[in-house]
Amino acid sequence: MYMNREIYLLLILSFLLGCSKAEKEVQEEFPPSKTTQFKIEDSSNIENTTENYNPGQTIVEDTSTTSPTDEIEANGIITHNSPSEKYLTLDKSITFQKVDGFGAGIKRRTEDLYKLSSSLREKVEKYCFQELEVNMIRFFIYHDLEPVNDNDNPLELDESKLDWTPYDSDPNKNRTRYVGQALNNAMLLSKYGFDHVIGNCNSPPGWLKTNGKHNGGGTLINGGESEYSEFLIATLKGLKNRYGINMTAISPTNEPDYEVTYESMDTTPTELSSVILNLDNRLDQEGLSDVKIVSPECFRVHQNSERSTTTYINAMFADSKVQNAVDIVATHTYADPNHNANWRLLKDAASNKPVWVTESGVNRSLDQSMTDAANYIKWIIRGFNEGGLTAYMLHLFYGEAEDRGYSSLVAWTPSGEIILPKRYYSLKHFANLVKPGYTRISADLKGANLFVVAFKSPSEDKVILQIFNQGVEQTISIDVISGSKSIEHFITSDTEEENFISKNFYSPDKSYFNLNVPSMSMHSIVFNLN
Repeated sequence: MYMNREIYLLLILSFLLGCSKAEKEVQEEFPPSKTTQFKIEDSSNIENTTENYNPGQTIVEDTSTTSPTDEIEANGIITHNSPSEKYLTLDKSITFQKVDGFGAGIKRRTEDLYKLSSSLREKVEKYCFQELEVNMIRFFIYHDLEPVNDNDNPLELDESKLDWTPYDSDPNKNRTRYVGQALNNAMLLSKYGFDHVIGNCNSPPGWLKTNGKHNGGGTLINGGESEYSEFLIATLKGLKNRYGINMTAISPTNEPDYEVTYESMDTTPTELSSVILNLDNRLDQEGLSDVKIVSPECFRVHQNSERSTTTYINAMFADSKVQNAVDIVATHTYADPNHNANWRLLKDAASNKPVWVTESGVNRSLDQSMTDAANYIKWIIRGFNEGGLTAYMLHLFYGEAEDRGYSSLVAWTPSGEIILPKRYYSLKHFANLVKPGYTRISADLKGANLFVVAFKSPSEDKVILQIFNQGVEQTISIDVISGSKSIEHFITSDTEEENFISKNFYSPDKSYFNLNVPSMSMHSIVFNLN
């Protein structure tokens, strides 16, 4: 039986109309758009900051491809005929905290550096202080400056009882540590100078502690606050008078929440509050009120029920006098290897005080690749985005490349080889591009799983966009900021030659450009504006 021809044609027409409607519904459900689905304002990466996050898992898979008409440039920037569904926009009118800087420490490594030949030492120092445009340095306040109590009056210092050997450069004395020379050499080499010179004291002299020694924990003896302040003030003044070092900030404790066998002090928040109030008053009396007090420098940012910087600050700032006395809230990041610390709780506890990471690293690391560098990048980006971070410092500028591993930015081998791990070049993205006084701005990301943070210069002539990808390779579209004159792209990756290199300048003629972001790669996009 044959179907009537008119009925047959009507059925075909009806089928075609149905397919068109279905296609339209699919397009309306997934429209191409330049708008964003969530803002990276207080979160570096929503899925990457959960406690259940697995750093090795693949969360977003990129299936984008290029067509024969796409423009593929040598620097990895790809211009498609249309924007990617993974889209990033910047809004420099939405601002957050200002940047104080970047740097590292020289604690207990100066004597090792000055055992090297002059030529090797100078190369190490140039890599640290010329090639890296850091503006922060942290050093060790030695407990044995005052080996015995100078007298019974903490307001009258007997300088003849002080032993400056650790700060001197006398190779004939086995306790010499070259600290004064090391600090001065760093400052002479620095391109822009050091805005922050931080003295950190792990422990007062043993005669001031409950356990009678500088190591193995213990805490300050009852009523010892004035003597401890005298000791710290003596260090501060002596560095200025003897070596020309202007200490800008002082920290009376190091990881009071973490019990260790080396130089340390297991000080409670209440005990530390008493130390800080006394020190603050003494600084004022000595005409040194411009010296900042940094505290508490705990081992942990915030880890559940453990003692941490957050718990210390919450307890200490319950006293408004202590809150007023502390100038900088400082933390370490050692207890955050999985990058799930609750930075927001620390930001809330800090009560609008600057937040610094003053020590950070993967101890005894044998990894020189981007896998190791990823830790530092994530601590920086998460800290700035979520914790109100204003400054970041690694544990060590330099150190020997020991067989058991090391965490310094620059290392040397016994044969005289200098090693620059990928963490060194990753820090360059921040220290060399994001300067003191820059302000964090809003970055909106749609459809991609990346760590992102952005800053603008005080004069708004530069915007710096930082992107890190630890997952699969993907391509994202980035809005060109209005008024851009040029766009420069820097990259560090596991590719041997990609060590903070400028790939190319990208012409800002279009409203967006597409950037290919390989796995385990760090990118800085510099918008040069009017």
